Amino acid sequence: MGDKPEVYSDSATDSGTPLADFADSYASFNRIVNSLQRKYIELKEEFSTQQEKLVQSNKRLIDLTARNLTATEFLDGILKAMAAGVVAVDYEGRITHFNPAASLMLGIPITEPLGKLYRDIIPPGDPIDANALRAAQSGRRVESVEKTWCLADGTRLIVSVSTAVMNDDSGNAIGAVEVFHDLTRIKKMEQEITRLNTLAALGEMAAAVAHQVRNPLSGILGYGSLLKRDMDENDPRQKLVSRICEGVETLNKTVTTLLDYTRYEEIRRRDIGFGQFLQEAVRQFLRDYEKPAGSMAFDLPKSVTVTSPEDTVSLDPMLFRQVLFNLFCNSCEACGGQGVINVLYRKLPRQTATAQYSNRLLLGLDETVFEIIVTDNGPGVSPEALDSLFAPFFTTRNGGNGLGLAMAWKIMKAHGGDIALDRAYEQGARFVMLIPVKISFADQAIAEF
Repeated sequence: MGDKPEVYSDSATDSGTPLADFADSYASFNRIVNSLQRKYIELKEEFSTQQEKLVQSNKRLIDLTARNLTATEFLDGILKAMAAGVVAVDYEGRITHFNPAASLMLGIPITEPLGKLYRDIIPPGDPIDANALRAAQSGRRVESVEKTWCLADGTRLIVSVSTAVMNDDSGNAIGAVEVFHDLTRIKKMEQEITRLNTLAALGEMAAAVAHQVRNPLSGILGYGSLLKRDMDENDPRQKLVSRICEGVETLNKTVTTLLDYTRYEEIRRRDIGFGQFLQEAVRQFLRDYEKPAGSMAFDLPKSVTVTSPEDTVSLDPMLFRQVLFNLFCNSCEACGGQGVINVLYRKLPRQTATAQYSNRLLLGLDETVFEIIVTDNGPGVSPEALDSLFAPFFTTRNGGNGLGLAMAWKIMKAHGGDIALDRAYEQGARFVMLIPVKISFADQAIAEF
């Protein structure tokens, strides 16, 4: 039986069949995978390139940051080293820079103002236009304008101020800076020079007058002495001649005192313990006073023999002993030789000194006041004498030359200090003397604490 061969149909490869569709899909998938692989490789290469660029950018950024940090540290170093005060503000008027010199002059902690508004921290001063805030607002600069600040502790600070507007690289205003120098010491020196010039002119005049007066006085005294010698002891005219001679001697002494008053006093300062100095001055006064001191008593602090930093003051001992001698003489005369002279002294905290005496003394930033008070229980000073108390040749007692308090005032001024009568004191006379002294490290530490 003959079998027919089997015929197989290749239907799996025919177009439109599921297998053909799968083959097409697979081929398409391969093309997509190949495309993604190429994209991946391209992205990987781009990533490597960008990463390299980023590394380079980071390196440049680190270098720039380091350079900016160095520049900032350098700028901070300059600001810290400057003796002038520097305050900078941004265009909104907020403080961006405030150096140690500004902190010291204005008495403001160095970290307090940063980021705060200028008008809330810095006093306006006079004139009010000479500051960084006005420069930032108006765009106008000022140069070397004299300005006065009244600080919170009562200090009167005189400075020279310059301001300028700060611009960015494009020329746009971004803020302003204010630089100020302390002129307080210079003003004190100007006052001292004026005083010295006045005394020098007065001294020249007094020397000329003394020369013209002393020669005739010497002749009058000589002839008077000869006339007295040749007179009989019982001659009633001898009393008149004696009075003439006494008057000439008094006049001659007045001329000598005037020359002493107008003479320039060269201050030879040295640091002394004031308590021991005072004790010795009292002993010398009681020993050398021409008139009997009677029952005058001296009331001195119990710590008068103890020397400490609070007791130390820089002054000319010889000249200052004359100041005390003149005051003690006045007290003895006022009390009639029977009374009490009280002496107190202390170094004031700077805040107290500026609050009480800023109108009498121009203190430096590193200075405070050594206060000495001499009080007696006499009748006090009459109202008529108050305004002329320290004027030369003004006196309220017979035989006085009126130069004792004037000389005391001159010596105190030569020390950069002051002397005045306490007009509110009613139980006698009270004189208050002030001497500027340097603030010690201990004082500064206590103040900062």
